[in-house]
Amino acid sequence: MLKTSHQVYAGGQPIDLKIAMQAAEWLTTLMSGQATKAEQQAWASWRAQHPDHERAWTHIEHVSAGFRQLDAQAGRKALARRPATRRQALKLAMVLAASGATGTLGLRSQGARSALADLSTSIGQRRELRLADGSNLHLNADSAVNVHFSASERRLELVKGEVFITTAKEAGRPYRPFLVETTHGQAQALGTRYSVRQKEAHTVVAVEQGAVRLRSREGGAHQLIQAGQGASMTARRIGAAHAVSPDIWGWRQGLLLADGMLLSEFLRQLGRYRHGLLGCDETVAGLRISGVFPLQDTQAVLLSLPHSLPVEIHFRTRFWVRVQPTSRR
Repeated sequence: MLKTSHQVYAGGQPIDLKIAMQAAEWLTTLMSGQATKAEQQAWASWRAQHPDHERAWTHIEHVSAGFRQLDAQAGRKALARRPATRRQALKLAMVLAASGATGTLGLRSQGARSALADLSTSIGQRRELRLADGSNLHLNADSAVNVHFSASERRLELVKGEVFITTAKEAGRPYRPFLVETTHGQAQALGTRYSVRQKEAHTVVAVEQGAVRLRSREGGAHQLIQAGQGASMTARRIGAAHAVSPDIWGWRQGLLLADGMLLSEFLRQLGRYRHGLLGCDETVAGLRISGVFPLQDTQAVLLSLPHSLPVEIHFRTRFWVRVQPTSRR
């Protein structure tokens, strides 16, 4: 049974989640391009059975049109995977829930776009794959990306999280630039191995090999980042290039590398690889920690902290962990 804490809406009014799911399943069937005549007749019959069926269908059809406007090919592929119809229908039903009482969808909201991204990872999961041009792509935990390859460009849209790319040499003609696009701007590879991480307020780019040209989304700011350098970028400006440590790419080997890292930042990084809430008291947030920590066992990492820092680990529940100063006894 599907359980959700979200109220599902269609046409600005609440609607039963079961009906929303049915509408979503019909959409995935019809968008596949493989619907039989019998399925089309059954869909028409379902719409006529109850006014709420028609209302749910009208709303989700409007929503799907918005997705297709964002990217027709990616949207169709995401919504029309017949072997995964139930899973995709669930995502679409949650889109209805996200629509709110206004009955309109924030199509550029990260949650909805992440759910329908071409490639994604969950919390604690990392993924490596080869793209159509031969480039290698690493996705860090809790990340999502859309792939837009055309005759004129090779572009990745980073919806959230972090990627590391080893670009392949472009053999075709005309030359297609390799771009990573975020909310804040664009990073163009110049024979490159580099990472792009999208945060709420800015994007961080770090170059391991080659160079990357950054361009902010607004204002036209641009800057070249060389190997061993990194820079942050907002929609209007690009920060100065600075040296980066190879430690920032430790996640590719399943490691969190800390060299005098603030405990608050350490826990924030570790929290990307475990479910639930992980935080600390302000009184210990400024403590520094160093070491090499395996990301596949975050529980063991947490339990090891009192051996090197004056802290205690409090498990309020399995998914709610708080790091506090050592109590006086």
